[in-house]
Amino acid sequence: MKRTTAFTYCFLLLLIVLVIPTKTFAGWPIGKYRDLVIPSFSYYSQTDHFDNNGNIVKGVPGTGFTSFSSNLFLGYGISRKLDLIITVPFLYQVNRIAPGNTLTSQGAGDMVAGLSYNLVNFNYVRFLSVQVSGIVPLYNNTNQNTTLGLGAYGTEVKLMFCGNLPASIFDKGYFNTELAYRKYYSTQGPNQVSLLTTIGYPVTKHNQISLDLLLFKSISSDKAFNPNFFAERDFEFFKPSLNFGHTFTRRFSLFVGGYYVPFGINTGVGYGGQMLAVFKL
Repeated sequence: MKRTTAFTYCFLLLLIVLVIPTKTFAGWPIGKYRDLVIPSFSYYSQTDHFDNNGNIVKGVPGTGFTSFSSNLFLGYGISRKLDLIITVPFLYQVNRIAPGNTLTSQGAGDMVAGLSYNLVNFNYVRFLSVQVSGIVPLYNNTNQNTTLGLGAYGTEVKLMFCGNLPASIFDKGYFNTELAYRKYYSTQGPNQVSLLTTIGYPVTKHNQISLDLLLFKSISSDKAFNPNFFAERDFEFFKPSLNFGHTFTRRFSLFVGGYYVPFGINTGVGYGGQMLAVFKL
C-alpha cells in the first residue's frame, strides 16, 4: 500500500526532465562526421533513505547528502553506423553526516568512453544498437564519506532499441529502450543491471514531453548503506521521470526538469533537477 501511494504521488506531483543527458539520444546513430555536444547541470538531494526491506527510514535532523554536478557528453559519428561516445562529469558534494559535521568534496568523477554501433535499422524508422564502454575514475578515494565515485575501473555493455512509435499507437512520437550491464573491477564489485524505457511525444512543433521509467539494481558483497549515492555498492531503485524540452533551431535544444525516487532498497529517497543543452554540429 505504501509503495502504491508513493507511486501515485510521484506521477501526480513530479515535474521533471532528463536525468541522464545521453538517454534520449542513445541508440540513434549520430551520422558520419557529425558531432553531438550536451553540457548539463544537475542537482541531487536526499535526507531519508530506504532500508533493506524497502521501508523509509527518516534521517536525523541536520543530516543529508547533496550533490551539484555538471556533465559534458561528446558524441562523434565515425561512420554511418559507428559513433564515439565520451562523458565526463564534474561533482561538488556536501555530506552532512551529523548535525554540525559537514564534509565537502569536488572534482571530476567517472569518465565513460566507448563505441556505439548500429546493428540493424528498420527502414531508418527504428534502430537496434549496441554500445561498449570503459569506465575510468578521474580521482583518488581517501574517505568513503567524500568520495566522488567507487574508485574502480569498469566496463559497460548496453543494448538499445529506439525509433518512431508505431502509427497504431500514436500518429507521432518516439521511444527508446536500454538494457545495460556494468561491471566494476574491485574486490566488492559491484555488478549493475539497468532497464530504461522512454516515450516521447511532440506537443507542438518546437515542444516535447517524455516519460522515463528506470529500473536499476546494483549487486555487491558490501551491503552497507552509504548516504553518498556515488559510493553505494548494493542497492536498487525505481525512478520515473516526466520530461519537457524546447527546440530553438535544428541544431540547438534546451531541456529542464527534475526527478524523484518513489521507492527502492538500501538507497536514498532522492530527488533533484537538471538543465541541459543539446548542440548538433
